[in-house]
Amino acid sequence: MNGYKTRYKSATFSNQKIELDGNSFLHCEFNDCLIILEKGETELSGCTFKNCKLLLKGNAYTIGKIIKLFTRESPLKVIDIEEPLFEKKLDT
Repeated sequence: MNGYKTRYKSATFSNQKIELDGNSFLHCEFNDCLIILEKGETELSGCTFKNCKLLLKGNAYTIGKIIKLFTRESPLKVIDIEEPLFEKKLDT
């Protein structure tokens, strides 16, 4: 993909749902986000991810399953769709 819908540089994302496809992320920081990838048409360079969840759909999900066949283990945690995506923080 030659052009991206949106290019982000040195941006910080917190507690958001981020769709990677069609976008470029350079030196961005992701905190407590749900990261969604379906086609893999994205650019990620120099980014950090803290306490994020990755949701693979479509082709990306298929590739994830193939990686598991080669590694004999899951490099990613597979979550059940009924499982809450983020744990609620309890006040202490």
